[in-house]
Amino acid sequence: MAEPEKPLGTLKTTPAQLQTIKVVAIGGNQLDPQDKEVVCKAICYCDTRPNKSKAGRNQYQSCVSERLKELDRFLGHHSPYKPEVNYDMHKNPPEPIMDKGILTKAHDYLPGWIKKHWEKDKGYPYEAGEGMVRRPDVVIVKDPTKPPTQDNIKHVVEIKFKDKISKGQKDDYPIIAGDPNKVKRLDPDDCDCGNQKDGTATEVSTAAAWAAAIAGTLLFFISKGKTPRPRFPLPKPSPAW
Repeated sequence: MAEPEKPLGTLKTTPAQLQTIKVVAIGGNQLDPQDKEVVCKAICYCDTRPNKSKAGRNQYQSCVSERLKELDRFLGHHSPYKPEVNYDMHKNPPEPIMDKGILTKAHDYLPGWIKKHWEKDKGYPYEAGEGMVRRPDVVIVKDPTKPPTQDNIKHVVEIKFKDKISKGQKDDYPIIAGDPNKVKRLDPDDCDCGNQKDGTATEVSTAAAWAAAIAGTLLFFISKGKTPRPRFPLPKPSPAW
């Protein structure tokens, strides 16, 4: 039997603190300051230093997803910020496709899930590109100790760099969220990435260091400023860029 996945770091986040995150996260239709700051840190990091494809193309979205997955893993999959959760749009309400053993962790391999739970159980084929499954960039949950089901969704956030929201996303994300006012859009301009004061460091942070800094931001908000506010070593762009 495989050993359970371990967090990346050693942040001392207790169940009581996670419950506090849940309380802080419940609010109105606008993004709460800590929600916007955490997601924007990932956006600004990736706007400066995106992933690269084999052909050398910038992959901004995959970079943001990796950063937020690092945070979720760091927090034992109890982060309020769930990147790229697939939703079965044939369920009412749409149902998140989660890991069988960790219900707060998105399923890692959608094709395997489709083959096992869709084509076999439902008796009809899955057709890619037909909106049978939707995958928002980020789902912010009210209670990070529970799955991102509709009753636990605070906001659905679509992140755009130089692309536009598709019609399918406009139509389906409010169905996932249960309320069109819960669907938000963020881009580098919304995050004021060009004026980030933490961009003075020249070294790219490691996955664990980045996740620890983001988690520290959450604790800063939870403690109402009683814990130190972390600095984020956002990398400077390479001269070739």
